[in-house]
Amino acid sequence: MSFHLRDHIYIAQFRDELILLDLKQDTYTICFQSFSDLLIDLLDENKPKSENKPATKKISPIEVNCLSYSLQLKSDDLAFAKQLVDDNIIEEQNSPFLFHIDRKPDTYGVSNVDWRLPLDNKKVLLNGEVLKAFVTLLKINFYMKVRGFYATIQLIKNHRKKRVDYIIPSGEDLRELANIVNKACLLYPTRIKCLEWAMTYVLTALKQRWKCNLEIGVQNYPFMAHAWVECDGKVVMDSQDLREGLAIILNEPFRKVKI
Repeated sequence: MSFHLRDHIYIAQFRDELILLDLKQDTYTICFQSFSDLLIDLLDENKPKSENKPATKKISPIEVNCLSYSLQLKSDDLAFAKQLVDDNIIEEQNSPFLFHIDRKPDTYGVSNVDWRLPLDNKKVLLNGEVLKAFVTLLKINFYMKVRGFYATIQLIKNHRKKRVDYIIPSGEDLRELANIVNKACLLYPTRIKCLEWAMTYVLTALKQRWKCNLEIGVQNYPFMAHAWVECDGKVVMDSQDLREGLAIILNEPFRKVKI
């Protein structure tokens, strides 16, 4: 039996600690190191699983004490796993956990991320494409404020069609879509943050069958979360340093799997 994260839970490792994102609660939790190690062990199918095999030789008193200590640790781990199941963080599955967990044990993070609309010099007229992006932006904000973070991510995931061949657009096409989304954001009565911008961009790109991802990166010391769009391994209209400096806790709808 293996353990999987519930579909509303995402994790990433920044230095020695896991950061846990609960979409339903819309919260980030920084896990202390011992908790982080235990959770990684539960999800890591590459770690050899111990089995209780009958002894084929006489065991010394010292080995008996060591064996008892090992069994106690295993018992504690099972109790820990049960608690996480009860807390709706993990669930039991027959197959190993298949998704990649981003780990940045040696990163120093990023600093001075003051996100603003990635404006281009090119002017965009108010046209049908801008209005469509504006409607998408309205939908994203409605979902986020009324239905919540989890429902908004499900909306994005559900727009990925399983039997559709998604394409990688040109850099010029990506910039053109950014200008369209920017124009839509300028029409919105309140300031748009990076998360809403990235969600609107990705949802609009999916409608054009572009393979674009919503990415959310996190760090400690100090804590920070930032969202951006990625296409073909490159950050769209934002700093390319984000991928190396931040632990990527969410990437949807094309979620990275283990190799």
